[in-house]
Amino acid sequence: MKKYSRENIQTVLKMAWPSVLESFFVALVGMVDSLMVSRVGAHAVAAVGLTTQPKFIGLAVFIAVNVSVSALVARRKGQKNQKGANEVLCAACFFVLIMSVIVSLACVIFADPIIRMCGSEEASHTEAVQYFRIIMGFIIFTVISLTVNAAQRGAGNTKIAMKTNVAANVVNVIFNYLLIEGHFGFPALGVSGAAIATVIGSMVGCIMSIVAACKK
Repeated sequence: MKKYSRENIQTVLKMAWPSVLESFFVALVGMVDSLMVSRVGAHAVAAVGLTTQPKFIGLAVFIAVNVSVSALVARRKGQKNQKGANEVLCAACFFVLIMSVIVSLACVIFADPIIRMCGSEEASHTEAVQYFRIIMGFIIFTVISLTVNAAQRGAGNTKIAMKTNVAANVVNVIFNYLLIEGHFGFPALGVSGAAIATVIGSMVGCIMSIVAACKK
């Protein structure tokens, strides 16, 4: 520990705790949906749970890209090359946009066999397919937000990523309440309502990420 000054340790901790919270809130989305659809029935919980594995398989390529984005932006940051860092983010966003369209189309078209391959039963299969199609059909908002936040982390701006994920989760919870069982005049959509709520939360997080990235 003698090699590290108190100031360096404080800097690391200051950057690390928002990233830890961000990871927690990313994982929390699926759990919140499962908890809030439990009032519909066990079949609804099973439907949401069935989509977890194929969803993260679909996100695997984007997660891999984001590791590269963080590393390259951090290098450009160290070189004090802001233009180079911006170019890395722009190139990554362009790639992610193209890949998200491909992944979304594949998941929407082949949702039925994908969910069946995950071991679905008749009681939960239809709802799982609907949930998966909605989530993956609008995955573009999630992956753009993840990519921008990866660049922000590389630049040391870890709090921005945390704030966007907190906001997305809060919006998700609110719309889960409104759309799953139908409150305040909203339609009761069950599992599909949970998927729509997640998409709306992702849209809010995506907008916040882009706005933060556009600041000088």
